[in-house]
Amino acid sequence: MTRSDSEEEVSAAAQIPEGKKPPRKRPVLRALKLFPPSIFPLVGLFLIWQWGSSLDSLAGVLPSATDTIAEFWRMLFEPLTWLAVKDTLQMAIIGLVISVTIAIPLGIALGLSKFAFLSSRFTLNFLRVIPGIVVVPLATLVLGPTMEMGIFVVAWPILFVVAVQTAYGVRDADPVLIETLKCYRQGVLGQIRYARLPAAAPQIAYGLRIAVIISFLAAVTAGIIGGAPGMGREMMYAQLNGQTTLTFAIVLQLGFLGMLVSFVVEWAQPKLIFWVPS
Repeated sequence: MTRSDSEEEVSAAAQIPEGKKPPRKRPVLRALKLFPPSIFPLVGLFLIWQWGSSLDSLAGVLPSATDTIAEFWRMLFEPLTWLAVKDTLQMAIIGLVISVTIAIPLGIALGLSKFAFLSSRFTLNFLRVIPGIVVVPLATLVLGPTMEMGIFVVAWPILFVVAVQTAYGVRDADPVLIETLKCYRQGVLGQIRYARLPAAAPQIAYGLRIAVIISFLAAVTAGIIGGAPGMGREMMYAQLNGQTTLTFAIVLQLGFLGMLVSFVVEWAQPKLIFWVPS
């Protein structure tokens, strides 16, 4: 014990009136501090859910929280569950990689030319705001309820989001640095490497962060609406068959999987773009 600690204890003891014992921490509060604060809203939501399922007006519509969690736990040991997870992540990853591979070079090319940037800005912004769910019926008609359809549905919205972010980032490069590189006889490739891409990296990272979430949501949507293989299709089948407990259990799985994807993105971004404060 240091001298400062002993002095604090003496001063605290001096403030307590004579004949009274110092207040003790309640054991319940002490035990609650052992748990992370984020668990308490989940427990409250669980209790509200359990209470709502016992109401007569929601009987047969809202399954109980305990039954849903039991079904969720049972599904973790079924091979079909992990096969659906694999199909969903496969569509999301392949669609993300294809779209990013096309979008970043396209955004760089548009950002290097002022005429190309201004002339294509309206078209790209128009295509970017089209919801990916609108593309699902068209892609289903052409490709059918297949993995390829799901990949196309994933890649479509991401392509324009990342391309626009990349183009804006390239245009925001420091003009003084660009002129300095020209004085050192650096060509277009040198300017892209040393000035354009480092300046556009935060914008690209922001677009990729959005793109990862879009890819996961689009892969699930392709299964719910278009019948592409994955967790979305399994949830659609459970809903059509009236299996409410199974449907809610799949929703829980999607929630946990989405949180895992978001955590990986937040963990990787500051490591890949370490020179930009997150």
